[in-house]
Amino acid sequence: MLLAAAFVLLALDPFAYRPPNGPASAGGRNAEDVTVRGEELHRFVPGEMGAISIVPPEPVLLISRTADQVYEDPRSGPHIVLAEDLEYAFESRPVQVTIEARGGGAFPASQFEANYMARAGSESGWKSFELTTDFAAYSFTHTVAERGDSEGYDFVGIRPVSSGKRRDIEIRSIRIRSTGPKPITPRS
Repeated sequence: MLLAAAFVLLALDPFAYRPPNGPASAGGRNAEDVTVRGEELHRFVPGEMGAISIVPPEPVLLISRTADQVYEDPRSGPHIVLAEDLEYAFESRPVQVTIEARGGGAFPASQFEANYMARAGSESGWKSFELTTDFAAYSFTHTVAERGDSEGYDFVGIRPVSSGKRRDIEIRSIRIRSTGPKPITPRS
């Protein structure tokens, strides 16, 4: 019996490091102003065409892209998924997305693009930004569509601009906050 319990304990490995994963949620914070930074950067998903890694000591997200990785859907590359509580908080209102980034890694990018996409069919389109070698804040505003008749996820995609070569960017944080009131309309 003790041997079986020991095997179960070893299998569960209760002392192993487990970074956060899954969709970003307010999780007891203000759902109208959420910042993903530090260990929460592990919530980023590489997508089908992305290459991401977390760089210590201060956790920063390194995103790499080669010239042959061409896609328009932000879910195809590195992106963060916003859980239902954030989708509900941001629907039908303007939101500001602020990304703290710099050109970094082995092949620093000079530009990057970001896109906010709601599952309801609304997206901001790719917004372009000029990067520096120091961390700086880059922002854009997008009015999110109404959710529709089903819940889903919203996404924020980030990609370095890569013309002919591999390019890398480092992300220190991403902040998404509402900048206007939510209209009160009854659902039919």
